[in-house]
Amino acid sequence: MRQNKRYNPAPLPLADLVNQAFQKHGWSRQSEHRLVFASWERIVPPHYLGRCRAVSFRAGRLIVVVDSSPLLEELRGFRQEEFLSLLNQDLSRGGQAQAMVNRLEFRRG
Repeated sequence: MRQNKRYNPAPLPLADLVNQAFQKHGWSRQSEHRLVFASWERIVPPHYLGRCRAVSFRAGRLIVVVDSSPLLEELRGFRQEEFLSLLNQDLSRGGQAQAMVNRLEFRRG
């Protein structure tokens, strides 16, 4: 009788294998954060950069903290859709989006 030989005597949990694959290919949540935050820095006009900053990206929602109430109202009321569109255009450069922002939320910080 022939015995099957095991190559790995200590099997790895499936979750560990999936995590390793995600990290190997750069599909982790941290890589999405870096992509989205870098894109935010590229698309925001220079006069806004010191006054608002991206602080969180989760489940397609980017949260941006703003330093003043008037700026918060301006961004929410007049620039939100524009920035959302610019972000996704920037993220999809090269033909394939590696991350997608579905919602842009401005908060007073």
